[in-house]
Amino acid sequence: MGNSIEVTGPQNDQGFGGAQNAPGAGQGINDNAMGQAESLVDKAKTTAQNRVRSAALNGKSQAVELVGGLAQSLLLAGQQLQDQQSPAAKIVEQAADRLDRVTRYIENTEPEQLVQRTESWARQNPALFIGAAFIVGALGARFLKSTPPSTSGYSGEGSPARFSDREVSRPATVEAL
Repeated sequence: MGNSIEVTGPQNDQGFGGAQNAPGAGQGINDNAMGQAESLVDKAKTTAQNRVRSAALNGKSQAVELVGGLAQSLLLAGQQLQDQQSPAAKIVEQAADRLDRVTRYIENTEPEQLVQRTESWARQNPALFIGAAFIVGALGARFLKSTPPSTSGYSGEGSPARFSDREVSRPATVEAL
């Protein structure tokens, strides 16, 4: 038989052996791949959740420190005002007491609960929430402006002049007057 090719074993059109022709063999590979993909997605999801939770706990502890420090500062200011017999002493001490309660609440509440309660309150009081967010932002900006700039990278003579937001360099013509 001149032009015929003799096939000695079962083959599919890709040249592989007969195992691929068995019913369900390709399905097993797909199921295995899908299982591995789902496992990787689950691991990535768990890792992301753990990182978010860690960041939330870190932010929570920073908030506790910040609010607690502010409460202590107000308490000391209230005591000084009381020593001076100022009428504002009682108001400042009440504010310190409320901040101390807020600190304890933040410290004893899970981050998820804090977020849910904040969202609920913000939906019920949108104007107050926006106003509070503005005030917190303004205070945060003021706090950041009040911190001294770092001096790293600058050394003694020959270093470029640095100015705070309240200082402006004078042109030479103004200094001559």
